Amino acid sequence: MLEVAFVDFVFEQREDIQLEGCEFSIHPPLHTADEIVAAALGADVLCMRDQFGKVTREVLDQLPDLRLIVTRSAGYDHINLAEAERRGIQVCNVPDYGAHMIAEHAFGLLLAVARHIVKGNNRYRQERLFSDRGLQGIELHNKTMGIVGTGRIGMHSARIAKGFGMHVIAHDVFENPAAAEELGFRYVPLEQVLAVSDAVTLHVSLNDATHHLINAERLAQMKPGAILVNTSRGAVVDTQALIAALGSGHLGGAGLDVLEEERDHYHDFGELNVVVTPHLGWYTEGAVHRILQIALDSIAGFLRGEAVNRLV
Repeated sequence: MLEVAFVDFVFEQREDIQLEGCEFSIHPPLHTADEIVAAALGADVLCMRDQFGKVTREVLDQLPDLRLIVTRSAGYDHINLAEAERRGIQVCNVPDYGAHMIAEHAFGLLLAVARHIVKGNNRYRQERLFSDRGLQGIELHNKTMGIVGTGRIGMHSARIAKGFGMHVIAHDVFENPAAAEELGFRYVPLEQVLAVSDAVTLHVSLNDATHHLINAERLAQMKPGAILVNTSRGAVVDTQALIAALGSGHLGGAGLDVLEEERDHYHDFGELNVVVTPHLGWYTEGAVHRILQIALDSIAGFLRGEAVNRLV
């Protein structure tokens, strides 16, 4: 019988976390190393999400019985893969649970910023004032959308942008010419994406090459008045540099579903045209069910001795 430490408030009250050959213990969100160790001590499997604490070498030192880590996310930068592999601990992720909802959320953020939707709502609810004063927005039709990262989410973003009547350009280190031709966009260097796009949406994974990919220098390259949308990882953007670019008036606004140190540090955007959501891009009823099933499939594969969505 596999002992599975299942970490995630989303499923805390759910009864459908069942798998033959497994016994589940359900835990709330865990942020610190001590909390992760306390929850997973003696467990064979740790099933967690990427929004929680990090599985470091020090954590693994204290979990000698651990044989499998399943992260219910596409990203896995919160797990020390090299250390897990060295110890013979298998690691699995959820490589694809549907990219469309994240692209949809990115456009929700873009519209909220471009049309001052949150400000208008807050003015009416908090000030009881039905007034459009100072809330003139910008149209998306016939504007240029720049997409950085053309994986599954980026491709959905291109489709949505085309539906709004936008011109689409993109940058990716691995280009997909067939998709570009099918969807009607073209690849250009990153500097060109930044220089000519009225809105830039980020869909890249976080690694050494993309950490602070959007820094002060690249923010300065962006078209004056442009809107930046980030639904990828917070550290892809240098937050302080973004605040400076917004404060100077160089950028028109930002829509952010992710932030650097998002659960531990409050970023004060003051009265800047910024809309922040707490990592909601993935969080839909359909995605929740798909993620759970894929994670359980990985655990079931481990029981059968098969590699399902295995990273190491």
